[in-house]
Amino acid sequence: MSYKFVVAYGKILDSDLSGSQVYILQILEAEGAKKSSELAERLEISLPAVTNLTNKLVAKSYIERIVPEHDRRVTMLHLTPQGSDVLTVVNEKYATLTDALWTGFSDDEYAQLLSLYKKMVANLDQYKDSHKE
Repeated sequence: MSYKFVVAYGKILDSDLSGSQVYILQILEAEGAKKSSELAERLEISLPAVTNLTNKLVAKSYIERIVPEHDRRVTMLHLTPQGSDVLTVVNEKYATLTDALWTGFSDDEYAQLLSLYKKMVANLDQYKDSHKE
C-alpha cells in the first residue's frame, strides 16, 4: 500500500489516527522494530515530527519503546498487539473503501486510470529529482 494513499484515506478510515501514524504502524508490522530515525527517513519528515507522531501512538498503546540489551543507547519502536489489532481494522476499512471506489469501472477504464496514475507518479518523481538540493 502506497504511503500517499494511506495519508489520503487516513482521516476517512479512523479519525483518531493520521495517515502518517497508520503508515508507521504498517512499517512496524511489516518490518519489525525500527528506530525513530529510520521512520523519519521513510516518511521523509523530521525526527521531531516522528517523535510527535510516535508519542501519540505510545500513549494509545499501539506501539512501545524498547531498549535492546545489546545497545542501551538505542531505542526501538515496536508494534503492540493492540496496535496490530487497530491496523487490521484500518486495513479492512481501507479495502472496503477502495472496493467501493472502483465499483463500476470497466477493465479498460481501470487500465487507463492505472496508466495515468503511473505517469503522474513518474512526473512527481522526476520533479522531486530535479529539485533536490
